[in-house]
Amino acid sequence: METVQEKQKDLVQFDLPTRVNELEKQVAELKENAQEDKVSLILFSGDFDKAIATMMMALGAVGMGMECTIYCTFWGVSVIKRKRFYKGKSLLGKMMTWMLPANSHGLNPSQMAFGPFGRKLFRYMMKGKFESLEGMLQQAIEAGVKFQICSPSMSMMEFNPDEWIVPPESAEICGVAAMYEVALKAKTAYFIS
Repeated sequence: METVQEKQKDLVQFDLPTRVNELEKQVAELKENAQEDKVSLILFSGDFDKAIATMMMALGAVGMGMECTIYCTFWGVSVIKRKRFYKGKSLLGKMMTWMLPANSHGLNPSQMAFGPFGRKLFRYMMKGKFESLEGMLQQAIEAGVKFQICSPSMSMMEFNPDEWIVPPESAEICGVAAMYEVALKAKTAYFIS
């Protein structure tokens, strides 16, 4: 074990400017890799209850002063759709559009769906007690929540940017690398499937 005198002797051997430069490099590296006051939510699910949970988590994060980003991929893109668009799509693209919900009003709960009845039941139960999914989505947009829309999902499902309810200034069409840039810097990241 090194004594205090031996440590001091080692420090004296370094000249001060070299030591300061080394410490500045270490501090810069720590800052570069530090987590930021952000939350990253990856929304894979197109289920009503999971979309509600995502919006609640996003609004909670913003309410705590944190920046929040929601990465919508695969079925999760149905949460931010405005309506069905068929123009300019291939037959398979039109079929995919027809099979998916037109917008968030058509999302079914993950449990107890009972066709459209589960969705109606949950909306009825929420009335007067909770904000609607659409209301929470609008609040999230107004609060500055950022949305990332998965470009591979858009390409495969033949979506276009006109289909989103999220305004262009709040949305970024990107791939997984951009999602990771946000998620790896966030204090916490959640995958909602």
